Amino acid sequence: MFRNGIRNNIIKRKFHEISNFLNFIICNIVFFSFFPSASASFAPFIDLTYESQVDLYFTILDTLFPILFMILINVSGKPGTITNVVLPLLDDTLYNMVTWMIPLIVSFAYDDLMSIKIFSIINMCLHVICAVFAIIKWKRVAVRVNYFEFGLVFLSLVFVPVIAIPIFWITFITTSHFYLINMIFLVLFVICLVSFMSIIIVFVIEVQPMEGGVVMHNMQYILFLICFYAPNILQTLLITLIYPINYYFVKTWMFILALSLTRNASYFTDKVPVNRLATSTAVTQCLIRSFVEQNICEIFKEMQILTKDMYKMQKRMQKKIDEMQNEMKTIMDEIKCNENAEVSFS
Repeated sequence: MFRNGIRNNIIKRKFHEISNFLNFIICNIVFFSFFPSASASFAPFIDLTYESQVDLYFTILDTLFPILFMILINVSGKPGTITNVVLPLLDDTLYNMVTWMIPLIVSFAYDDLMSIKIFSIINMCLHVICAVFAIIKWKRVAVRVNYFEFGLVFLSLVFVPVIAIPIFWITFITTSHFYLINMIFLVLFVICLVSFMSIIIVFVIEVQPMEGGVVMHNMQYILFLICFYAPNILQTLLITLIYPINYYFVKTWMFILALSLTRNASYFTDKVPVNRLATSTAVTQCLIRSFVEQNICEIFKEMQILTKDMYKMQKRMQKKIDEMQNEMKTIMDEIKCNENAEVSFS
């Protein structure tokens, strides 16, 4: 009986504790249910009309860019499938997106831009053909690529955009309203055309024998950089200024443009892996860089190492040949001495 009484007291105590805990939870729920109405009246700094979607989108892009930047920079220095295959394909994709995809999207978003639509489709066909041609070849930039085969790709990616894009947008601007922004871009596109004509003049001067070859190579290098990069950059900036579809559109394409330029800069600031896939943009940028390199092997990482190794091997082989020649000479001298000794003895 005594044990049963103790057990009943324990059960009653636990029951009271559970009931008190449940009452505490119910009271808290009832209490905090009044907070939404109280917060609206007691917190005047809260902006109920604020929508965070746009700022959240911008913040995500701003956060992703330095992360992707560091990843691409760190990966680009390591050999492997990512460096040799994935990154060149990414470069090609980003370049094509900047070159023809943005005006094509704008032309479909606005109804009265048939000229931009036709121009974008023609531009798309040209760049897609060049990209597919290079991918079908599946060559490497330094070891098996025939640069004569890719000469047409190089000319198409460098000279066609620097002629077609400025002429189209100069015509488009002159037939539309003259705003200050339009006039600024008009001058910049004219500079692109002047750069193209300057390349021809520099080539004509370089054919004639004269001093200052290094200066001419540097001028060609700068002019080719302008011809390859400037038209696409100016086109992207102009479209986002005069035809901004929305905030998301502008922010996305600025992010893609910055990412593309970051990847393109790696071809000029670092050695290119010798086994990198020879995409259309990779070959074009390697050829542009070759104008300032006295030896094209200096562009590639492994090629420079192989050249040094071959030089060391050649020196070792020459040393062994010299040693063998000295040994042969010593043996021949000993044989002659023995023959002379035998003759004198007889």
